[in-house]
Amino acid sequence: MLADGIESRQIETATVIVELARPMVGEEAKLTADELRWIAGRLIESLTDVLNIAESRGQRIPDYEEPER
Repeated sequence: MLADGIESRQIETATVIVELARPMVGEEAKLTADELRWIAGRLIESLTDVLNIAESRGQRIPDYEEPER
């Protein structure tokens, strides 16, 4: 399905961005304000994509109903 492929790429991209961001915000990192804004923007974009995926998938999953005893 096309949507599944797009979602998969968005999640892969988010994974790469998180891996790149970790050392950029570590104790030894000496980034400029512009560099920090850039990585923050990429993290926000990726988080937005992943949240949209979760919301979309949540709408396709029926609500859980507790079985009657």
